[in-house]
Amino acid sequence: MNNQKIETVENRWDILYRDYPQVYDEFAGIGRDASVNHFIFQNFDLTGRVVVDVGSGTGKSTFALARHAKHVIGIEIEESMRRVASDQAKQLEISNVEFLAGSGEAIPLTDNSCDMVTAFTLAIHPPEGFRVFAQEALRIVRTGGSVISVGITPFWYGGELAEVILGPSRVTETDTEGVVDRILVEEFGFEFKDVDSIQDYGSLDRIIRTYGFIFGRKAIDYLRQHNKTTIHWKNRIHFKTK
Repeated sequence: MNNQKIETVENRWDILYRDYPQVYDEFAGIGRDASVNHFIFQNFDLTGRVVVDVGSGTGKSTFALARHAKHVIGIEIEESMRRVASDQAKQLEISNVEFLAGSGEAIPLTDNSCDMVTAFTLAIHPPEGFRVFAQEALRIVRTGGSVISVGITPFWYGGELAEVILGPSRVTETDTEGVVDRILVEEFGFEFKDVDSIQDYGSLDRIIRTYGFIFGRKAIDYLRQHNKTTIHWKNRIHFKTK
């Protein structure tokens, strides 16, 4: 792990995941998933279910699911992220979770081995790889089970500051989520719902060291200029019952 903290990784999520899992963990824990989790828990019964959480990162989504499910298996490719997740599971004394090495395009589980597959802001590049993820998720989930993929609504990369981060022209050019939308909805028959949420960082210092650290100098400059401590997001939840 890189022990030297830089000002920003400038949207290099690979570097963030590998070298700064604690920054990602703090970012993931600042409220954005509350409304998403509310939708999932209101519409899907996890009681007694085995859930596979793909792209589990530092375990924030896995731990939330574990409060409702019988057992949750987190799948994460980055060893540093799995290490943080496993350490936190021990500290929090959460016994119904485990973390395995794997990815959305290669889930290390057998056919029909779980009741639900979830993926929260799963990172797959190029986004056409979501075609393989959908195949993998539907392979391991039992008949009657569900697949839920949570991403960003098209043109909302970085939340409300998309145009600040990317520039007005690049927002439409960099429509990763639009590709995902077309694959999941048109090719695999997923439904979707958009959910609004607000991240409240509480202080300028905290939003700069987390959100700004991830999304770059343009974001940092804007946050400082406007003394901004909250970010509005739109999340798109895709879901399908097998």
